[in-house]
Amino acid sequence: MATCDECGEYENLPYQCKRCGQTFCAEHRLPENHNCPGLAEWDDPGGVFDSGFDESVEGGAAGGAAR
Repeated sequence: MATCDECGEYENLPYQCKRCGQTFCAEHRLPENHNCPGLAEWDDPGGVFDSGFDESVEGGAAGGAAR
């Protein structure tokens, strides 16, 4: 049996957080329920999503094709 890193309860089916790696019970398994330090990374809109769009390229398909 494992113990929850948040409340210390013994847990038969523990959850391991993918963001911080700690072990939690069902009540504290969600990042927002155990004050996960990994949440800060997901709250940064500039650092999470990479669209793959290269802003240095001009006149792409969205700009219309040159004829």
